[in-house]
Amino acid sequence: MKFQLKRQAVLATSALAAAALVLTGCGASSSPEKEGTAADPVTIRFAWWGNDARAKTTFEVIKAFEAENPGIKVKGESTEFSSYWDKMATQVAGGDTPDVLTMSGSYPSEYSSRGVLLDLDTLKEPIDTSKFAPGTVELGQINDKQYTITAGVNSMSMVLDPAVFEAAGVELPKDDSWTWDDYKEISAKITEGSPTGTFGTTPMANDSFLAVWARQGGEPLYTADGSKLGISDARVADWLQMNLDLQKSGGSPSASQVVEDTSAQPEQTLLGQGKQGMKVSWSNQLNSYSSKDLIIAKLPGESVQGGAWLRSSMEYAISAKSKNTAAAAKFVDFLVNSTEAGELIKSDRGMPANLDVREAVKPLLNENQVKEAAYLDRIAEMKLTPPTPFPAGSSATMEILNRNMTDVLFEKATVDQGAAKFVEEVNLNLTK
Repeated sequence: MKFQLKRQAVLATSALAAAALVLTGCGASSSPEKEGTAADPVTIRFAWWGNDARAKTTFEVIKAFEAENPGIKVKGESTEFSSYWDKMATQVAGGDTPDVLTMSGSYPSEYSSRGVLLDLDTLKEPIDTSKFAPGTVELGQINDKQYTITAGVNSMSMVLDPAVFEAAGVELPKDDSWTWDDYKEISAKITEGSPTGTFGTTPMANDSFLAVWARQGGEPLYTADGSKLGISDARVADWLQMNLDLQKSGGSPSASQVVEDTSAQPEQTLLGQGKQGMKVSWSNQLNSYSSKDLIIAKLPGESVQGGAWLRSSMEYAISAKSKNTAAAAKFVDFLVNSTEAGELIKSDRGMPANLDVREAVKPLLNENQVKEAAYLDRIAEMKLTPPTPFPAGSSATMEILNRNMTDVLFEKATVDQGAAKFVEEVNLNLTK
């Protein structure tokens, strides 16, 4: 595996945590930290999002860490992604931030700008990153400070179910040359040739995907200074029109079904149930949809002007208010550097950044995970320059995007109205 990365962006994901964050103070405790023992251990809290399978694996990792470190107990807190950021915002605002918290997207920028995250360079015993792949340490840097440690890397992709294609009598696309018009045409053909309830695709309402869409059109999602959106109203409208066209052609399901599918766990989506031919997806979710034979492909349009890039799939941060930063750092170090942890997690949080752990994980990967690794190599070979980090104030972009897309799909707003309102709302957040 290659993954020769450059310094990369921090991307946005979802929710509205920023308002709550402003209520918090900053700075770690200055009092001496307690040294835990087996008889009197210190307890730290670790929060993450994900499905039941991820939770089960993570608790196994915690158990392994505690066996190796009897003076530290870890209280795990698992939440579904849809409610993770709201819960985190509430905890942060109430001064109850977990010692170790999982980050993604624009949230490292949001949280670090408000003093919620510990500058990891201030740790007395630093987290070891000496065996990380080139460029992966920098994924956690904001304004030259190390606020997070990457849990693994992934990229935006298109997941295909060959069984659905075959049953519909539709040929698989050639991902080195296909276009978004091909994508729309194929989606409609799959639905037409499939049983009722099976569709070609569903829309992707994700700001990280919108960044790819923007870059394919020669535009940045945000301006270099992060003060406003860089993507034009017209480019947003093109994306909304494509999704509306898909719905009207039958290539994607009804608006209400799209809303339901968007909030479902991977295995409960139409793709996970074998009722969808194609889905724009994060590469590390490939194995979450199904254990059956799936294909991971480049997005349409990548042959003209590439938009996808390698980024942190998840990141680990330590609360600036933690009273047990040494124990928290030891736990993060275990998560990213322990072969035992890596062999349990595999690629669930993205391909490991630690090269030794990656080598240990390779023989344990199933067929879908091997495909994911090969796909990431293909993206790395494109050597695309990452965008600038998504700015503070952009954590609500995905929610705004989803809402305006939904209005368009339910035909409560025109494509142009949805695009203009999206741009207006996001820009308002960025200037607060």
